[in-house]
Amino acid sequence: MSHQATCDRFLAALGIGDFETMGALMQPDFVVHEPAGLPYAGDFHGLDGWRELSSQIVAAWAGFKLLRKEFYGETADTLVVMLFLKGRSRKTGKRFETSVLELWRFREGRICEITPHYWDTHTLAALNS
Repeated sequence: MSHQATCDRFLAALGIGDFETMGALMQPDFVVHEPAGLPYAGDFHGLDGWRELSSQIVAAWAGFKLLRKEFYGETADTLVVMLFLKGRSRKTGKRFETSVLELWRFREGRICEITPHYWDTHTLAALNS
């Protein structure tokens, strides 16, 4: 399976809360790095970490939607994908729309690391202030 197909399968599983499928697509030492300043900043490890991050995102944003816009590159062990995000702050009620580029790393066909690069972390942080 190509990295793009794995990404699409992972995002489809995320959309329906299918953590079993997401876990099958991750390496056991999977990690995602969320940037400082966000309500869910930090490193999240493994499937349990992914569950925790997902829970924190839902706690921060109502009506959170994620849409894959396009792929920008794929190598033997990496993929760059642009995602569109929107939702509303549960704390302030303010709405947001933004984009994020993510660098996905793969090992043996499974996701081992995701590093998001948000367009505007300042605005997202301010929505929850």
